[in-house]
Amino acid sequence: MDLARKRADLFVDNLLSEGSKEVCDDSSDSFNNQHNLPSFYDEELFKRGQEFYHRNIFALFGAKIFGLVSVLSIPSILRILTFTKMSEDRYSSYKRYVATVLHMNIWYESNFKPGSKLWASIAEVRRLHNSASNRSCKAGLHRISQKDMALTQFGFMGYQMIKKDYFGIYNGNDEDWKAFLHLWRVVGHLLGIEDRFNICRGSLDETRAICQKLLERVFIPHIQKNDPEFLYMSRILVEGLWALQPVLNFNVILCMLHVFFYEGVNNTDLPEYKKLAVWEKCLFYFVKAVFYSLRWAPTRWYFNHTRHRDNWLIQNFPFLAYYKYGFENTVVRILRNEKVITKK
Repeated sequence: MDLARKRADLFVDNLLSEGSKEVCDDSSDSFNNQHNLPSFYDEELFKRGQEFYHRNIFALFGAKIFGLVSVLSIPSILRILTFTKMSEDRYSSYKRYVATVLHMNIWYESNFKPGSKLWASIAEVRRLHNSASNRSCKAGLHRISQKDMALTQFGFMGYQMIKKDYFGIYNGNDEDWKAFLHLWRVVGHLLGIEDRFNICRGSLDETRAICQKLLERVFIPHIQKNDPEFLYMSRILVEGLWALQPVLNFNVILCMLHVFFYEGVNNTDLPEYKKLAVWEKCLFYFVKAVFYSLRWAPTRWYFNHTRHRDNWLIQNFPFLAYYKYGFENTVVRILRNEKVITKK
């Protein structure tokens, strides 16, 4: 474990120093033409990672919401998101982050080979990233860096690795976690993260140590600054996803993030808890109770079922979005020429 921590320190030092200087690959056309999976890709392990996700979909998805909010605290990422104006209000945020969820669903459900729906999804995300990066550069800002991409990768898998008990992820052994790690190592690689900056390493201990270091050295300090732009954009993110999960509440999520940061501190002593309205405090304890209940198979099955149901609804009958934004404004298309893409 000491060796893993030392490697994690070196990795984080390199990511924060060199990773900020290296831009993310912008060769989306070459990605479509080469059709090369990374040399370390293991199809059986990748599919096991997908199966592990679906056995714990409620908990793992919940952790991603906290991760996405945390990523918005990073100034370099926030500047590009603000510049693109793709999530400047509740409606644009709904479109953007529902698209993110739909892409993620594909990554967890489809077979991974050239010509598949999953491959097309990765190509489309790369195209969008590259477009935003190029526009940002032309406007005199900066390109998306390797550090930005790696910290975004943390948003999708970091809290799961280091706060698994808090989110109620009890249904998995080391082999399952290695498979989950492999899935995100592959996805990160194909989204343009160089192997030397890829958070997902070969070792569980090293990856968990890296995630913990990033939480302590990067995310906690930035979130604690309470930057107004971060608070606004993260609130808009949560409110935009209301149509996907109406129980989401920004104040409760921010409070729970601080609970992560100050383990052992009484919840009622936290300033963020004291700011909650009475009904938000009730919601806070309700959410904690739900995550705790996932240790038991019947409640885990029930809440997993609700997550699968909500995923189906947002794709086929997003009635809350109809109510919020109008019937004609709720369609979220994530793939171009989708009719010619195979499901396999």
